[in-house]
Amino acid sequence: MASVCAKSELIATACSRTPHALDWGTESLVAFGAGSIVALYDPTDAQGPGIHTTLQGHTKRVNSVRFVRSISGTSTDTIVSASADCTARVWQRTSQSWECKSVLSGHQNPVISTASIELEDRRIIVVTASTDGTLRVFEINGDSTCIQTIDVGSRNAIDVAITVLPDCGAVVLATGNTDNCVHLYTRTQAAGEKFTKTLKLAGHEDWVTALAFLRYTDSDTGRDNSTIAHWQAGDVVLASASEDKYVRLWRISQATVPQTADAGLNSDKLAAQAMLDAFASTGDASAAVQLSTRAHVMAVATNSGERSYAVSLDSVLIGHDGWIHSVTWTCLDGLPSLVSASADSSVIVWAPDADAGVWSSVARLGEAGGAVQGFLGSAVSPTGTRVLAHGYQGSLHMWRAADGLWLPQSSVSGHYASVQDVCWDPRGNYLLSVSVDQTARLFAPVAKGWREIARPQVHGYDMRCAAFVAPYVYVSGADEKVLRVFTATQQFVASWQALTHSKVPESELSRLAVGASLPVLGLSNKAVDEEQVRALREADANELNDNYSMRQTHTDVLANASMSAATSGDPPLEEQLLRHTLWPETDKLYGHPYEIFAVAAAHSGDWIATACKASLDKYAAIRVYSAHTWQPPNVRDPAGGEQSVAAAPLMAHSLTITRMRFSPSDDKYLLSVSRDRSWAIFEKTTTADVFDEPTGPYRLAHHQMKAHARIIWDAAWSPDSRFFATVSRDKAIKLWPTPQAGSPYSGKPVVLTFPEAVTAVDFLPALVHGHKYVLAAALENGQVFVLTAKVDDGKVPPSAWNTFEVPKKDSHVAMVHRLAW
Repeated sequence: MASVCAKSELIATACSRTPHALDWGTESLVAFGAGSIVALYDPTDAQGPGIHTTLQGHTKRVNSVRFVRSISGTSTDTIVSASADCTARVWQRTSQSWECKSVLSGHQNPVISTASIELEDRRIIVVTASTDGTLRVFEINGDSTCIQTIDVGSRNAIDVAITVLPDCGAVVLATGNTDNCVHLYTRTQAAGEKFTKTLKLAGHEDWVTALAFLRYTDSDTGRDNSTIAHWQAGDVVLASASEDKYVRLWRISQATVPQTADAGLNSDKLAAQAMLDAFASTGDASAAVQLSTRAHVMAVATNSGERSYAVSLDSVLIGHDGWIHSVTWTCLDGLPSLVSASADSSVIVWAPDADAGVWSSVARLGEAGGAVQGFLGSAVSPTGTRVLAHGYQGSLHMWRAADGLWLPQSSVSGHYASVQDVCWDPRGNYLLSVSVDQTARLFAPVAKGWREIARPQVHGYDMRCAAFVAPYVYVSGADEKVLRVFTATQQFVASWQALTHSKVPESELSRLAVGASLPVLGLSNKAVDEEQVRALREADANELNDNYSMRQTHTDVLANASMSAATSGDPPLEEQLLRHTLWPETDKLYGHPYEIFAVAAAHSGDWIATACKASLDKYAAIRVYSAHTWQPPNVRDPAGGEQSVAAAPLMAHSLTITRMRFSPSDDKYLLSVSRDRSWAIFEKTTTADVFDEPTGPYRLAHHQMKAHARIIWDAAWSPDSRFFATVSRDKAIKLWPTPQAGSPYSGKPVVLTFPEAVTAVDFLPALVHGHKYVLAAALENGQVFVLTAKVDDGKVPPSAWNTFEVPKKDSHVAMVHRLAW
């Protein structure tokens, strides 16, 4: 097996549905939580593989991902991730790989946010916030040690941020809590020191959801800007965002407290004097007094004694119409700038306006209606030229600054919930996946690496299965009683040709609809043909006043320039995938009484086999449909009538059928496996318009009861149809010889055992070098194996198999539902 190797070509996943799950490290490295893993990818490499590394270790959803940053704010080669498994993990890059160096435990509830900083002596301080009402402070210097637990009570901290004050070197920790306040804690850098609460900042009217520190460095550009001219080198500015839709900027500056020998001078007088000194630079005594009323004095312990700092509300940024989930500092044109992401489906870039003297929005990113339910977070590249945001449904949206404009860029994409089925189109050009996130997605290798090229189905039910009938036609099943048939559009084919530089015969294109669209309040994608598009263009050309009603129908596929995306040669953006890559629904298949669970298509493209969930044998039926009429096949009336009737379903099982497979090449057999631990084989009868068999084109040939000790999850045929494989929760693969027609079945299986339940299996659809079988199997824990065996005419199936395990770093971390060569 030394000749077998595995290399990841595509990792498609979505960002976790949490506000702090995304962070940008170096210019070429982004990290984000995706389920229970941390995904890494290079957003600057348009032709790269997308996600290139996954960090595995957490057992539940990753809620927060943050690069450890130095005191100056530059990112390091260390990542801290926090999870719903009540732990945080510290990952460090070593040469070309990432390793988990520490597991930070102790919380009783999910960890929702982290903050970390690397000190000059290379020690790392990590603060974790949990819904158990505590903050835990860790110091990492080789080993990790929890040095402090801060109890915040029922007013949980939603986000935390940490920095070092430039003048004195004290460490400042900020927490945004559900009491609508920002809390500040300070300590020295000495090892083992504990944080002391020093200040509580009120002002927000709802939960404080995000925090970000900026260490301000004086510049000529800043001094010339009236909005921040009063900022001094060494100031620290804290941005806090809230569900009250506002961002507040708090400036922390050093205040000189006058030394006095008067023992009667109390602390209140010292505080008042400190505030006046802090704002004396305004030049207006009355203004200084007015500002001091909303300033606070913070006493900070340092190695050289106690120092006082003034904390004041510097600005309030108003512009969002929904909850603000994240804030991030950056630099644009030499000025400090801020990027905020909100549930109002917008990302705003803020900058100080020298003319107006206030912070203003210089760019509002996002397309109206594009990010469903808004953005949950954003990150900015170190150069400030790229912004990346993630939406509620895990989608990633990227923009790049060029010539004063922010241009949308394609990014990685994937399902944000469990993927249930994958299948290749008959020509192997692209891969279809369906998920319980209620979408079907198409992925293909394009000039710029593997990318999602279409989202043909956005459904209202969790999707379970799909099968291609022809290169541009597939059938899908979901948690509903009907199956739906979808056909590609000319728009999709044109886009695929532009992306892959392929050619499609004009004869194939002419049979397809121009596009598809979802009607207002509609539930099914509707086809748009040439005549409808022509009518719309003529109405626009003539500037008709009465074409409003036309624009309320699905015929308006050009209103958002969808055709421009079809031939651009760039992978579609998230907004285009949502609205402009749909396939029209061309038919529905009825007959099942419960939710659809499995579907299979004959290799000839003639037949579709379907099954639904079942708890009784009368519901555990396989219904066969013609792929030409989308109706059950016709059979002669068993009662002797002259009219043909619909074929009866195929019966054998007593519980839900989990998988069905047609035998390769000639579709001679139809194999089914079930939760009832049995498998059944149905053989083809004859080819006719009206069948003699009551069940139509197939009839039961053999039913193997108790084939496994536990539920059978999957099955697959060998490429020569001489035997087939079944896999089960009993941790075994069983290879069964194919029954011979006209003789009792006496085949004995070859049993291959594994350490965990086997959940998916598939054969390479051709013999390697004409004499070797290749079988892939996957387990409940995510492991994937490739097995090979030589063809042995004297032993069917072969009993000697070599096993190769796909490296864990390239495998899954949870149950594998499907494998497809």
